[in-house]
Amino acid sequence: MFVSDLVSRDPDRATTRHLRVRDQTLKIVTNSPEADGLVSETFCPPGMLGVSETGPEAEPDLTVVDVAQDPSEVTGLLRRAAETARRGEYELTRHYRQPRFDGEGHTVFVLRDQNSDEVAALVRTEGRVTLLRPRSGLGDRWLTRIVRDVATRIAKAAGSLVLHSSAFVYEDGAYLVIGDSGAGKSTTAIALARLLPSAGWMGNDRMHLDRGEAGYRVTACPLPLAINKGSLDVMGVTDFGSWSVRAGFPPAGSDWDRFHGEDKLKLSSQEVGRYLGVRVVPNAPLAGVILPRVDRGAGYSLGPASPAHTAEVITRNCFSLDDNLYGEDWLDVPVRQRAAPPSLDAFLEHLAKLTVLRCTVGSAADVATLAADFEDRIRR
Repeated sequence: MFVSDLVSRDPDRATTRHLRVRDQTLKIVTNSPEADGLVSETFCPPGMLGVSETGPEAEPDLTVVDVAQDPSEVTGLLRRAAETARRGEYELTRHYRQPRFDGEGHTVFVLRDQNSDEVAALVRTEGRVTLLRPRSGLGDRWLTRIVRDVATRIAKAAGSLVLHSSAFVYEDGAYLVIGDSGAGKSTTAIALARLLPSAGWMGNDRMHLDRGEAGYRVTACPLPLAINKGSLDVMGVTDFGSWSVRAGFPPAGSDWDRFHGEDKLKLSSQEVGRYLGVRVVPNAPLAGVILPRVDRGAGYSLGPASPAHTAEVITRNCFSLDDNLYGEDWLDVPVRQRAAPPSLDAFLEHLAKLTVLRCTVGSAADVATLAADFEDRIRR
């Protein structure tokens, strides 16, 4: 397959949909029902990362075309690009570089997941990105990854403050759960979302905050909830053996059954609602912050966090400074507006007016106590 053939027309038997990303429109075309389904499942409920369905527009800001083909077509396209275009490199994700080939009016990027040898290609032309990838489970995920990357670039360009954080919603307000890797962010957020009345879960790992006249609004980034068996134990969840999750369970011999194991079970937002019985909320106004520590060997505690500790933890976990997932803007995403994110000092000054708590839990009983104590503090 030649680049000119790939970018000049849409694939046969393709489906087309339009997504609104903040104030911009993406046209999405794919010949893979599985890839189309993953987009629907990922950006659910509408509003995750500012993405929702919209009607067709004659001139979308960007068209993303996903073409599933035999692997030989992918390798053939990359071979011809290597023979005819200027070779370089780009940062696909932070510190992970792949080849690129700059031709006349187009650039071909090599796509390769860090955990697989399977190769895909992306061709960037004016107003369009075209994926050519194998018909595989990994290949089906590239479309969602590209949409998420585009939406992240648009959010950052609009001035979103990005924090390494989980979050839950209580009484229509978002509570960020912020901490270093292994602190127990996901465990604390999902546990409180399950136990507090009328609560909800927002997401895992990244939150985008936008400042308005009334304060900050929190928007979830639709990454899977990554959780290990130790966290499920702390939450008192025992029926996971009956779950049928898309990503499957970690393989035998992995360390997912350890409390701080690296291998984790990954649940989409829809699966969080289905199996954990939690309402998923895409965005809400900021109401407060919890700085957690989940440690089965420690005693229970809950109290106000000092300004110094709060500043230290939040500064370390601000992805607006250095996002370890996204590398350079190799897609050259078109944006309508550019604004600087709020400063950390301004954000910390705002937090001084809100509830900021520090907690330690180590058992299902501690989690239940935390929910009751948290509710009592908010209602005072």
